[in-house]
Amino acid sequence: MRPEFPGLWKVVESRRLLWLMGLTFALIVTFQYIELPNTISSFFSSTKLPFSRNSSSLTRDSQHHKSNLAPAMAPSYPQKNASLVDDSGGGDDEEVEVDKIFDNNGNATAPNVSPSQVKENATAPTVSPSQVKENATAPAVSPSQVKENATAPAVLPSQVKENATAPAASAKPPAALPLVKENATAPVASAKSPASLPIPNPSPVKDNATSHVEDKNSTKTDVPGASPVVRFVPDVKKYSKTPDSRVMSISEMSKQLRRNRITHNRLAKKPKWVTKPDLELLQAKYEIENAPIDDKDPLLYAPLYRNVSTFKRSYELMEKMLKVYVYKEGDKPIMHSPILRGIYASEGWFMKLIESNNNKFVTKDASKAHLFYLPFSSRMLEVTLYVQDSHSHRNLVQYLKDYIDFISVKYPFWNRTSGADHFLAACHDWAPSETRNHFAKSIRALCNSDVKEGFVFGKDTSLPETFVRDPKKPLSNIGGKSASQRPTLAFFAGKPDHGYLRPILLSYWGNNKDPDLKIFGKLPRTKGNKNYLQFMKTSKYCICAKGFEVNSPRVVEAIFYDCVPVIISDNFVPPFFEVLNWESFALFVAEKDIPNLKKILMSVSERRYRQMQMRVKRVQKHFLWHVQPEKYDMFHMILHSVWFNRVFQISV
Repeated sequence: MRPEFPGLWKVVESRRLLWLMGLTFALIVTFQYIELPNTISSFFSSTKLPFSRNSSSLTRDSQHHKSNLAPAMAPSYPQKNASLVDDSGGGDDEEVEVDKIFDNNGNATAPNVSPSQVKENATAPTVSPSQVKENATAPAVSPSQVKENATAPAVLPSQVKENATAPAASAKPPAALPLVKENATAPVASAKSPASLPIPNPSPVKDNATSHVEDKNSTKTDVPGASPVVRFVPDVKKYSKTPDSRVMSISEMSKQLRRNRITHNRLAKKPKWVTKPDLELLQAKYEIENAPIDDKDPLLYAPLYRNVSTFKRSYELMEKMLKVYVYKEGDKPIMHSPILRGIYASEGWFMKLIESNNNKFVTKDASKAHLFYLPFSSRMLEVTLYVQDSHSHRNLVQYLKDYIDFISVKYPFWNRTSGADHFLAACHDWAPSETRNHFAKSIRALCNSDVKEGFVFGKDTSLPETFVRDPKKPLSNIGGKSASQRPTLAFFAGKPDHGYLRPILLSYWGNNKDPDLKIFGKLPRTKGNKNYLQFMKTSKYCICAKGFEVNSPRVVEAIFYDCVPVIISDNFVPPFFEVLNWESFALFVAEKDIPNLKKILMSVSERRYRQMQMRVKRVQKHFLWHVQPEKYDMFHMILHSVWFNRVFQISV
């Protein structure tokens, strides 16, 4: 072989390599600049705009916003990263994405959309009529404005994220609000005295006289130095509430309670630092879970309880170790003003008894406390701040938020657990909506214990609604006839226009349509309400039909007069659900089964009825108020339910 051949081989290889590189470059240029088939070009198109069913764009003028109702639970001021919740018909709370900005003249501008908003498989570049909510004006988006391969408007991808709420970055709270950093633990030296806690002046909000259609109203919130934003707020709760097809039975509630116990144990948020009371709660939890079998206690009839041994051990440990710190801050009449008469008496009696000087559970040393009580009256909150016929609870919610901000600045306790060791007792119908957001981690004892109103099994507890007629003698007229001296099969009396259910009940069984069922509207008022009490004392079953909300004082009244309760209220969580086996002494009738009410009652054997009536008399001690609290009475049972839920939430 000649010596120049190797050099020639290298030249050939170099030319071949250059040829391959040129071919590759040509292919790249071809794919980049030559029009591809529609299927490929549409795949790379960036003009598909996401429209979810919960994020309709609204355009309204400033004057129209002011005329709309401002429903309950709409925060009064935009907050950074605040979630906007749509409580509409679906029933499930979903976060709503909002990014509608007003210009300087108060006119809404079209929303800007970035490529990061493009959802997978989104195919509709224009807004369809079904995507725009009733009474909402769609933004002007013409087909010419949305073209294939159109460049995105000038919005940074980081500014708008999928399922992210719209923060008002430059919004500053009004001067009346305490400036509280999230999870702040150190007290602030400038914290004002309790007397300076602001009470928001309620401003009337008038109905929109021209619109009779319920819609998802959007409100324009004006904050100095910030760009106003459109916020979706829940519908005003109307009294013409209709039946909910999604019903959770008592057995399903029990299953949910067990599931939540497991979930709370696994996912409970740990406190920022561990205290001695936390360790004591862990020890109590261990002892309760490993309680010895003890079903022979003469004071505790085992069939009344889910697990009588667990309840007994938990109650004993509560009496032995529980310490509660009661905040002294807050002005009357909303704070520290118990109401002891009427249908809201439960929250008042509990407040009165726990704030009494001789209560053994209360400690003045907050470092020793297992629980922290927030002493406000939901009834006095409504009486003091609610603007008649405004249909707005926003100022009530804001007052409670201000109070929480105040104590979280002054003390480190709320921020240590995000309020998980704080609790409240509230009997007003509005309490669930007023406390849903700002007390999300707290233990709420609620009379309106509605599954569909955000009641959380294993955290919240159902507060008995009691009708106290004489605060000086809360046990007057207690008891009723024996089982053999109750000639009336069932009895009910109440205002017929309270909610949707009672007219249905009266239409089937009212006006003496059946001689065995005494179903009336409102009975004529007599001295001492003797007609009503006489029927309760001489009927086998007392119908506890819901009114505007799921709760009714008739449940406790029936037990008070030795009458077997028949609860007709879907999704109602009965009192002390954590420990009591309600199906052992009460009947639950689904609202849809009202036409079959007599058939259901007649299907209960005489032996079964007498057994249930005997159990009603034995469970009665848990539903009585005493001027001086007694063991196992209502005060101790409410406190035990709060204690029990906290014990099984603790995690360190």
